[in-house]
Amino acid sequence: MTRLIDFLAKRPKLTRVLAPVAGKLFPLEDVQDEIFASKGLGEGFAVKPESDLIYAPLDGVVTSIFPTNHEIGIRTKEGLDLLIHLGLNTIELAGSGCDILVESGQEVKRGQLLATMNRHLLEKLGYDDTVVVTYTNDFILKGLSSPTFFRQINAKGAVQTISYNN
Repeated sequence: MTRLIDFLAKRPKLTRVLAPVAGKLFPLEDVQDEIFASKGLGEGFAVKPESDLIYAPLDGVVTSIFPTNHEIGIRTKEGLDLLIHLGLNTIELAGSGCDILVESGQEVKRGQLLATMNRHLLEKLGYDDTVVVTYTNDFILKGLSSPTFFRQINAKGAVQTISYNN
């Protein structure tokens, strides 16, 4: 019995990462932006959205909101930094098209509504509305499951599991 308890205590805790938006899940390598496609900002995934509602993939604290409302940074209690990027090259819109509903320093729960993104406005203005999630300090992860890409996913649906180095 003691061996089983020791084994279970040493197993890494798996955490499910949720989709920030409903849509089609695809790998970073297919994102039409070299910094994401090359994983220059870390491992992660992308979603071609079918909704304007953006949710928190994990529990954490909002660490940054870019002044142009196109990026939200979240840090988990384990120290993982996530970057949620709303659309590609949307920094050029100077805040138009995205409304952030949280504040820097605010604690958020997995599945909590973070922002809205006006996909129709982005499309009308010629911008790609892809939502990208990256783990900018992914070296602290012990494990990262491979998502099943090229499938429809619901907002707040499980994308992958992660485990942390102890």
